Amino acid sequence: MNLWLGVEKNVLQKIKEVITMLHEASLLIDDIQDNSKMRRGQPAAYLIYGISEVINIANLKYFEAGKIALELGSMTTAKNVDKSEASKIFHDWMIKLHQGQGLDIHWRDHYICPTVDEYIDMVLKKTGGLMMLAFDLMYIFRNQSETKLVYDNGRKFLETFSKFFQIRDDFCNLWDVKYAANKSYCEDLTEGKYSWVIIQGIIKERELGTTRVMSILKQRTTSDEIKSYCCQVLVSSTQHCNIFTPFSILYAKLCGPICLLPVFFFKLT
Repeated sequence: MNLWLGVEKNVLQKIKEVITMLHEASLLIDDIQDNSKMRRGQPAAYLIYGISEVINIANLKYFEAGKIALELGSMTTAKNVDKSEASKIFHDWMIKLHQGQGLDIHWRDHYICPTVDEYIDMVLKKTGGLMMLAFDLMYIFRNQSETKLVYDNGRKFLETFSKFFQIRDDFCNLWDVKYAANKSYCEDLTEGKYSWVIIQGIIKERELGTTRVMSILKQRTTSDEIKSYCCQVLVSSTQHCNIFTPFSILYAKLCGPICLLPVFFFKLT
């Protein structure tokens, strides 16, 4: 994206630092909120250092990232830049990120199965939040003038990528062997999480007059046998609508713009 926006290297590096800090801090908090035992093949940080210390470290990183965002305006030589805008964008997206996480937790803890549209709205805030924050910060400090086309298409692309990334993660959580080795087998079922795949299964089971997926989700089971059975139910109950179809559609939507990137670039130069 920076090929089109032309953000200065020093500013771009600081934006990367902001996103990295927020991402790592959010994972520390996320593992506590989800009661996750593993992260990247290792015990979750709170299981080693304790909940209080890990929460404090994560909050510290949030504030440090905010401080860097506030200072971005003093680092640029770009013209017509509202140097206070970076801080506003940072806080706006931090609010949306926490709103998205809050919805995810609320649905889980109160056994509320969201609609597909509600789930996608949550994904755009939670999963897409850091991507959008990075893009919006870059756009503020751009050195290219005619960039509305980049902004509109860039946001559209990132929204699609956010949905693709999260739905792919939902599939991997239940069926990918490498994912299980790094996080644990079918962790979403143990957590009681309403992922995209699980929502589809619950919707189809309602149509069939059964509640197996919802019932298993409420148990917060740690049994691999029960979780394996639930995965079989998800596949069998959704076989007529093919739960993989939307995933394939999102992938196609991503590939199209990527193939056009060289053409798009030369139109702007």
